[in-house]
Formats: sequence, C-alpha cells, structure tokens
Amino acid sequence: VFSIVGNLLVIIMAVKRSSRMKPPELLSVNLAVTDLGAAVTMYPLSVASAWSHRWLGGDVSCIYYGLAGFFFGIASIMNLTILAIVRFIVSLNLQSPNEKVTWKKVKMLCMWIWLYALIWALFPILGWGRYGPEPFGLSCSLAWGQMKHEGLSSFVISMFSFNLVIPSVIIIYCYFGIAIKLYFTYKKSMNNSNRALNIVKLHRRLLIV
Repeated sequence: VFSIVGNLLVIIMAVKRSSRMKPPELLSVNLAVTDLGAAVTMYPLSVASAWSHRWLGGDVSCIYYGLAGFFFGIASIMNLTILAIVRFIVSLNLQSPNEKVTWKKVKMLCMWIWLYALIWALFPILGWGRYGPEPFGLSCSLAWGQMKHEGLSSFVISMFSFNLVIPSVIIIYCYFGIAIKLYFTYKKSMNNSNRALNIVKLHRRLLIV
C-alpha cells in the first residue's frame, strides 16, 4: 500500500510540474513507474497467496507473475544504472553552458530501459530460462533449480553478469566519481569562489537525490 501510494504521488507531482522538470528528472519518474508497476501487478496475488498459505493461481498465472517480477526488476535495475550514468555526466559538465542531457536523449534511454527489460523477461518464455514456483510455493519467479537440472546455466550466468554485476560496477563507479569530483571542487572552493561553492551545492544535490 505504501509503495503504491508513494510512487503514485511521485508520478502525480511530476505531471503537475512537468513544465518545470529537467530531463534527468524523467528517469526518477520512470523509476517510480517501475516500482508502481511491480506493486500493482504482483502484490495483490502475492498477499492473497501468503494469506491462504498456498499459491492461488495456476501454471499460467505463475508464468505471468514470474515474468512481471523479472520484467519490472530488470527495468528498475537498468533505470538506476542509467540514472547514475546521467548524474555522473551532469556532474562533469556543471560549468558548461550547453545542455549535455536533453529531453530527446532521456526519452530514448527510457524506451531502451523498457525494451531491454522486455527482451530479458521474454527469454524464459522462448526457452532460454524458466519461470516456476518458488521453494515455499507462495509466489513464482525464475525456476533456479529447474534451470540447473535442464542445463540452462548460460542463462543464469548471463543474467547475473549483465543485470547485476555490470550495473553494480557502473553505479559504484559513477557515484564514487561524483564524490571524488565533489571533494576536489570543495578544495577549490576554499579560495572564496562563489561559483565553486554553487557547484559544490549542485554536486551534493546529485548525491542526495
């Protein structure tokens, strides 16, 4: 409930102030959409099954539930990765008058995020990977045990590499880079430069948001 209400409020506020939004903020709204999508499509059936102590759906609904969880999960991870990259790019060009991240670029990135997530979510449907019940039988996700027995370790390794390891490395690198840039900018600001102080404030906002 809190997840649905919170992310819905983020989307409503974004719509109300759409004329004043900056391009990178669209990625934050996109992240709220992924979280809201997961909450709406998955939580009701999951809560009902947990309350009944058994999976209430059949095989088709199990595949649907697993696909929805994987789809929105990948979309969320990729959104966080792209958001980190965009913030890093913005932090490197704070003194430049030219806009490095345009609306067109951000919209294309959002489309790429959803397309990338959809492709990965469809792989198990097409035979590379499997969806199935989780060990406790209350929900469904990727059938890790079944994939192991069926020799689908290539899917597990690829999914783990491209959707966890690489995004995590990129996110850590970008935010660490922003922090280092903030440190050196702060040292320069010791010379009583108002411009440098403003840049420090912008860097801090990038780290907090």
